[in-house]
Amino acid sequence: MPNRKNVIVFCTDQQRADSLGCLGNTLARTPNLDALAGRGVLYSRHYAANPVCMPSRCAFITGRYPQANGVIDNGIHLPEREITLPEVFRRAGYRTAAFGKLHFQNFKPTENDASFESYGRWNPGTLADRDKRVDLPPQPTCELDGWNGPYYGFEHVALAACHGESASGHYGRWRQRVFPDLKLGPDHAQGGPVFRQFASWKSNQPLAAHHSTWVADRAIEFLEEIGEQPFFIFVSFPDPHHPFTPPAPYHSLFDDVTFPEPHAVPGENETKPKPYRDAMTGNPFPTDGGARYHPDLAGAAYRQIVAHTHGMVSLIDDSVGRVLAKLSELGLADSTIVAFTADHGDFLGDHGFLNKGQLPSRSLLNIPLIITDPGGATGVVDAPCSNVDVMPTLLALCGIPAPEGVQGVILPRPGEAPRRPYAFEAGWSKASPEYHHFSLYTQDWHIAVFPYLRDGELYDLRVDPWEHRNLYHDPAYREIKRDLLEELLYAAGQAEPPRPPVLTDW
Repeated sequence: MPNRKNVIVFCTDQQRADSLGCLGNTLARTPNLDALAGRGVLYSRHYAANPVCMPSRCAFITGRYPQANGVIDNGIHLPEREITLPEVFRRAGYRTAAFGKLHFQNFKPTENDASFESYGRWNPGTLADRDKRVDLPPQPTCELDGWNGPYYGFEHVALAACHGESASGHYGRWRQRVFPDLKLGPDHAQGGPVFRQFASWKSNQPLAAHHSTWVADRAIEFLEEIGEQPFFIFVSFPDPHHPFTPPAPYHSLFDDVTFPEPHAVPGENETKPKPYRDAMTGNPFPTDGGARYHPDLAGAAYRQIVAHTHGMVSLIDDSVGRVLAKLSELGLADSTIVAFTADHGDFLGDHGFLNKGQLPSRSLLNIPLIITDPGGATGVVDAPCSNVDVMPTLLALCGIPAPEGVQGVILPRPGEAPRRPYAFEAGWSKASPEYHHFSLYTQDWHIAVFPYLRDGELYDLRVDPWEHRNLYHDPAYREIKRDLLEELLYAAGQAEPPRPPVLTDW
């Protein structure tokens, strides 16, 4: 009989590890998450298995690397045959639910759209469409109205498939109904400069209408009626992903703050593989995150983007705090494991870039991970770990065995040796095979290989933690490169999918 602990996982979109006070950001306003880390285990070198949304999220929810579960890039549905974390909890007798952004299927509509998350199925009556086609009724029916799952092991879902001021999924239908007359977009910004080219302005959207508020509200409603059955819930915020358009008061919290310079060194990208140089002059990842060069990292646009990102993180922190307060009010805090993480990061000016792309950079791969088990371990783990490791770890804390095929390992507690001394990552791109790469983080080194370019990256993290000086072709590091390439080869082989079931012997 499994230990009947409840589990809540908070997840964000495009949030760097260094966005939190507990991970070194002295300017962050994240008291709830910092307190959560103080009560549990903080993993300071936690890395995504892929630097963009869908592959990283699907790696997390299956405990399997992208090449094993099949989701190697955005726009690829997670196969229904995959056994997910909520499905394992459901089979163990838990109620399972998700609120917010999942992105296990594509957002962009196709001709024969079968996605439950595509705005093509959810948005026939969006506010933007109503502006263009006045003949649309105020609240047209949607083919998914009344649908709440099941979905990939979640018995109940309430989806927010959106970013910035957009609204799709259940959240979009709710906002249409409750706030039918919203005036949004850069032309309705609430004071301050508008930087259209970077999608940054102070949103006129009321806090009550924002998706971070809505996601937390849905989770609180679920907790209020949960009853005695143990539960696993996934509370997933679409922020702090661009567009950089937080609502009041969060859009002005950091207006007068002076932020440190980004991690950028002139000329550094000239020493790196071709994809970095491509991103200096264009947008090589238009459907893989849109990484772009920012020409003025000291200018007003950049300062506003960083301030708005901090504001969005603060709103998330307050939203998490509301859910945790409800957990305590209901007497569930002492029996509930709480995790907080993200799917990937954002360059936010590092190396001269904004947004993300299929590049193996710490700015994109190093993400938060906090796991708080009441009465369990506390402290900091500084060993490298992967988001495929979270699934078997949470299951182990609940006394539930991981299913066959899970490639993650149980994460160490403070003072324990890691079961695997590295974090492996791999990236693909629809734009070009040149951007395909494999990457490995060890305690002291980061190595990446672009096989189609016969090129790579190598950084000594002890003296170059933000990866400015590429040592890949430096003869003085030939021996360490050889050893790391061997380890990378073994890691890549272990990340491959297990063989299919054998039906007969020939």
